[in-house]
Amino acid sequence: MWDHTVYTGVFLHVCTGVFLHVLADTLGSVGVIVSTLLIQTFGWNIADPICSLFIAVLIFMSVLPLVKETALVLLLRTPEELQLPLAAIFHKV
Repeated sequence: MWDHTVYTGVFLHVCTGVFLHVLADTLGSVGVIVSTLLIQTFGWNIADPICSLFIAVLIFMSVLPLVKETALVLLLRTPEELQLPLAAIFHKV
């Protein structure tokens, strides 16, 4: 029998990854549009690498929590909300 809480947690984890992927694609498109406008309007050729670096930093910072959560799942760590109840149960034993 499936544990619905585990299934829901996995589903939310996957949805977070999908959302971050779509956000990265959107930021990339916006960055290209902004840098193109700056280059064509003002001739600022440096706008393209600056926008690219800014987008890369934003994506990296937004993905860090997902990578941390994934690593904890792969390491089979007990979820934070179960730490105290399990400690109390183990202490009784």
